[in-house]
Amino acid sequence: MNQKKPRAELFKFTVNMNDRGNIELDMDVVNPDEFTKVMEQGMPSFENTFEVASLIRYLQSMGNEMMDNSRRYL
Repeated sequence: MNQKKPRAELFKFTVNMNDRGNIELDMDVVNPDEFTKVMEQGMPSFENTFEVASLIRYLQSMGNEMMDNSRRYL
């Protein structure tokens, strides 16, 4: 049996076209401060908490930029 390793989705950006031909942009992102808090409480031995939180902030800023800039095309 193939067992999947646990994973946590931290950032997701999707672009869909609905049945009317309209484009739908969606971004789901974990709050980096909440991530840090949870990791410090639940996995204090994990050494890269702040690096991952910084990556989440970067991805969030890039996602926001994509959302803003895509309005020119829609």
